[in-house]
Amino acid sequence: MNPLALNKTCRYCPHCDLLIAHQDELEAQLVEFFARQKPEVIGNDYLVLGTMDRANWQRGRKEVMTVQGMVQALHDFKEVLRFEPAGGWGPR
Repeated sequence: MNPLALNKTCRYCPHCDLLIAHQDELEAQLVEFFARQKPEVIGNDYLVLGTMDRANWQRGRKEVMTVQGMVQALHDFKEVLRFEPAGGWGPR
């Protein structure tokens, strides 16, 4: 288990109360981090648990946060949705 708090800004739809993260952008940040820290985990499955207030993320950069401390600072997701491209204007 390799808990990680990324500094990832995502899009938000207030009408839907939906936080939008693109998988390719997220995975690029994970690869960049783990290539230096623990390259053997690249390509493995991962789980995004929720969001963290910026103040807690910055505190975690200055001092070691335990897994329990990270979980306490976490705002977990109510629901996880996955959208797949449905076609459209691109070539067939």
